Amino acid sequence: MAVDMLYLEEGKAIRDPIWGYIYVPREMMALIDTEDYQRLRDLSQLGHVMLVYPGARHSRFEHSLGVFHIAKRFLSQLLRANPPAEIDQADVKVLLAAALLHDLGHYPFSHILEELHASFVPHERRGRRIIEDPGTEIHQTLRDIGIDPGRVANVIDFRNRDVEIPPQDLLLAHILSGPLDPDKIDYLLRDSRYCGIPFGESVNRDRLIGSITFDPVRRRPAITHKGVSAMEALVFTHYLMYRNVYWHHTVRAATAMFKRGVQDVLLDPRCRLGASDFERVTESELTRKLHDEIAALGLRLDDHLLGRLKRRRLYKVARVVFPHERAQAFVHYFYELYNSPEKRREKEIELCRAFGQKLGLSLKGDEILIDIPSFTKTPQVDLKVFFGSHIPVDRDDPLSFDDPEVSGLKESFVNNFETQAKVFRIYCIDQPGLREALKQDVKNYLP
Repeated sequence: MAVDMLYLEEGKAIRDPIWGYIYVPREMMALIDTEDYQRLRDLSQLGHVMLVYPGARHSRFEHSLGVFHIAKRFLSQLLRANPPAEIDQADVKVLLAAALLHDLGHYPFSHILEELHASFVPHERRGRRIIEDPGTEIHQTLRDIGIDPGRVANVIDFRNRDVEIPPQDLLLAHILSGPLDPDKIDYLLRDSRYCGIPFGESVNRDRLIGSITFDPVRRRPAITHKGVSAMEALVFTHYLMYRNVYWHHTVRAATAMFKRGVQDVLLDPRCRLGASDFERVTESELTRKLHDEIAALGLRLDDHLLGRLKRRRLYKVARVVFPHERAQAFVHYFYELYNSPEKRREKEIELCRAFGQKLGLSLKGDEILIDIPSFTKTPQVDLKVFFGSHIPVDRDDPLSFDDPEVSGLKESFVNNFETQAKVFRIYCIDQPGLREALKQDVKNYLP
């Protein structure tokens, strides 16, 4: 079935500060008007980043519209490629619906809750549950406009090992998620703009999107040689945003406090909250639930991590640990703590006990926190570049983006990301004596 190209160009106009007018096909406006999609208006894109960058108050609602817009532009390029991507009208609708709904299953406060693995699941899997549930408005709306909910869920949740993803759905998934994808392009440019920093302005987005072509061997998007410098700018922006925004030391302090605060509430044997209380709620609704539960447990909010966070009484950096300065076994130890929040909490309590005794301080067990950024957040450069007659070496087309003849970013830059941006931090309450003691001695309490 041929693709109706007007479907990618016409529809209801929505004005967006990043992309100008975004045109949504009339039938897909019904998806935007569902309750679950409207909830995205009240989920901040960057969570606690707004404590450092006050302008970062944009939501997953407009981000999802931006991803939808770029997905349409990707499709236009891929359908005009030589050879074109093997996509029909049904595939177009599935991909665009997935682009709109890719963040549907998100918990409040960005990705923080997903790192409490015992109680929460990846947002892609939660999105699948909502989309495939016949009782949801989203599911029924997809059916009403002739889109298979199962295929949409496959495109969003394609890494789910419990589900066999058909090849055509996997093709669409690789358009939506990969080294160069609509999600990454939108959040980097949008987050940069709303944080008020210039990093995203260096990306020639029209040049980049205009260079999209199709790799028929790998069955995924690639670029022509004209997009190499724009892709380099995007990768560099990715690095700068993580180092200066997403993993800013104050942002990470708030992240660690929120994570441990929620963990303490849920581990209290009297707690009445369960994982379902965190689903399909807004950030303000979840905050109220947590504060009410703290009160019901007979605790003072002012003394609780979540109360301190509310008033921006943030913990301070006591020690920064660079992975490259310790043995590989040390990195594996932190990897274990990242994947086992319970063990991380036990270590924090142990450190409080040890340094409390050392300094003669009365510590409850939450005054020292260990912050470990995600081990999977590394710039991806696994991308093919087509040169045609312009290929610079005596090799077959295409080349890989990380080939020395194409770009040296992987060698000189991605490794730098690991050593300079992805660091471990020890935080503590704003108590100079404790901070100094941790700075000097905490390494002796770590493997």
